[in-house]
Amino acid sequence: MALELNKLTGQVEAMGSAMARRRQDLTVRGQQAQEVLRRAPEVTEELKRKITKAREIDAWRRGALPLGERLDERRRVNSKTDQAILIAVDGSQIYPDRHGIAAYYLLNTGSIVLRKGSGQAPSVNSVPEIFFEDDDLYDDGGQIRSAEYINAQRNRRELAALAALAEAERAALGGDLATPIVALIDGPLLPWMRQEAGNTAAIDEEIRFFVRQLQRLRDARCIPVGYVDRPGSAYVLRILELVDLPIEEITRETLRHGRFRQLTDRLIFADLAPNERTGRFTPNSDTNDRYARASGGDRVAFAYANVSRRPGPDAGITDAGITVRIEVPGWVASDPATLDIAQAAIYADCELTGFPYVLARAHELAVVGQAERGALEAMLGQAMLRHSLHPGASHKARLKRLTGNRP
Repeated sequence: MALELNKLTGQVEAMGSAMARRRQDLTVRGQQAQEVLRRAPEVTEELKRKITKAREIDAWRRGALPLGERLDERRRVNSKTDQAILIAVDGSQIYPDRHGIAAYYLLNTGSIVLRKGSGQAPSVNSVPEIFFEDDDLYDDGGQIRSAEYINAQRNRRELAALAALAEAERAALGGDLATPIVALIDGPLLPWMRQEAGNTAAIDEEIRFFVRQLQRLRDARCIPVGYVDRPGSAYVLRILELVDLPIEEITRETLRHGRFRQLTDRLIFADLAPNERTGRFTPNSDTNDRYARASGGDRVAFAYANVSRRPGPDAGITDAGITVRIEVPGWVASDPATLDIAQAAIYADCELTGFPYVLARAHELAVVGQAERGALEAMLGQAMLRHSLHPGASHKARLKRLTGNRP
C-alpha cells in the first residue's frame, strides 16, 4: 500500500476539528442570513438600486435580480400531471490523451422519453461519436482542443437532441397541446463559458446556437428545464448582503468580503415544504446578458424547490428536504402556471429516489465506463493493425497503468 495512513492520523483529527468549527460558523451566519430575510423581505426601490450599483462595481459578482416583490415568496404546487411527456438528455466524453494509442475524443449522448400515463415503455437511445480528423482535434493555433471546447460540443448535442425529441413528440401528438412536454438537462440551463480575451466571437456563436435550440423547444410547446441538484449557488445571499449595507459603502472590497461568504442559498431555503418553490430570480451574469441581447430580451430565470416528500426543518440550517435549483427561460418563468406544470412533473419523477428518474436513466445511457473505454481502444488497436499501424500508449501511460492496478 503506497498511502501510509498511520502518518495522516494527526492531520485527519485536525481536519475533523476544523470541519466542526466551520460547521458552527456557517450555522451562526446562516441564522443571521435567515434573520435578514425575515426582517427585510420586500424588494424595495432602494434594494434594486443597490443591486444595480453592485453589478456596476463588480461585473463578476454572482448575484441575481428578483423578479417578484418579495425575497421570501413561496408557491406550493398541488396539481398532479396524470399525463405528461418527460424527456431527458445527458452526455459524456472521453478527452484526447496524448499518452494514449491515438489522438481522438468521443462524445456519447444518452436520451430517454417517458410518456407518463400512456402505458408505454420509455424510449431510450444513445448516440456515440468519435472525432479524429485534424479539424476536430486541433484549434487554429495547432493545439489540441481544450476540455472547454469539448464540453461545449457535448452541451450542443444535448440541447439539440432535446429539441429534436420534443419536436418529434409534439408531432406524434398531432399538434395536441393538452399533453405537456417537459425537457430536462442535468445542470444549469444557461451554458457556462470561460470568459477570456479573444474568445468573444466563440461565446457569441454558442449563445446564438443556444437561442436557436430554445426557440425550437418553444415552437414545440415544450418546457425546457435545467435541473441543478445540491446547488452551490448563493445568488440570493448576494442580495441579502446588500440589505443593511448603505449604498455609499458598496465597494469592490465590501462586495468581495460579504458577511455571508461560503454559505449557499439552499441553506436559507431549506424550510421549503414538499413541492414548494421560492420566488423567481434571474442571474446577473455576462452570459445571461448575452442571451438577452441575442434572444430579443428574454433572460434565463431560476427558483429553488423542495423535491422531497419531507418538509424542511424549522431552523432551516440543515438539509432535511432536498433543495434543488430549476432554471428555465424567461418565457416559462413569466407564466407561473407553466412553471407549475414543470415542477409537478419533476416532483412526481423524483418520488422514488429524490432525483429525477429520467435524468438518472439518461446518465446511465451516456456514461462511458473504464471497461467500455478499454473495449473501444482494443477495437481501435485492431483497426490500426489492419492498416499497418502499431498501436501503443506512451511509456508513462503503460507504467501508470501497471502501478495503478495493484490491489
